[in-house]
Amino acid sequence: MTQSPSDREREFTRLYNESFATVYGFVRARAACDADAQDIVSEAFLKAARSFDSFDPTRAGFSTWVIAIAKNCLVSHYRKERTLVVLDDVPEPLLELAPEQDASLDLMLIKQLLACLDQKEREIVALKYRDGMRNARIAQELCMKPSTVSTKLARALEKMRRAAERSQ
Repeated sequence: MTQSPSDREREFTRLYNESFATVYGFVRARAACDADAQDIVSEAFLKAARSFDSFDPTRAGFSTWVIAIAKNCLVSHYRKERTLVVLDDVPEPLLELAPEQDASLDLMLIKQLLACLDQKEREIVALKYRDGMRNARIAQELCMKPSTVSTKLARALEKMRRAAERSQ
């Protein structure tokens, strides 16, 4: 039995009302702020409404389906916001090491040390030490777990230490 457009609209509205809090809670826990969460949830439900005919309740619950859509919206949202910075284009003062680092290293050495890292590692190091971000915020920006950021950061710093030792 096919549903009329008004039946589908009523069904979508009912499911929306039942699942909104769950979907919003999922997104808010991962979004930087309420405004971002609201935008992302709106986008997710809009996409869900547009493709509601493809929703199959035998494969997943409605809130699970919308959360899957919301995950993609989250990733897209932060991917659009993120601007990649080429370290060669960053003004020298922004590349200065944190005070606890050996300030006697010159910019040339810093660039050499950063060159031993892959792109993701350079990005994490830049966000941490150039932008002063905490690991939790870096994780949010890069869609990673904070523990993953900590591990990648530790490994990147170890690579840089080994490269510095080899260059001496």
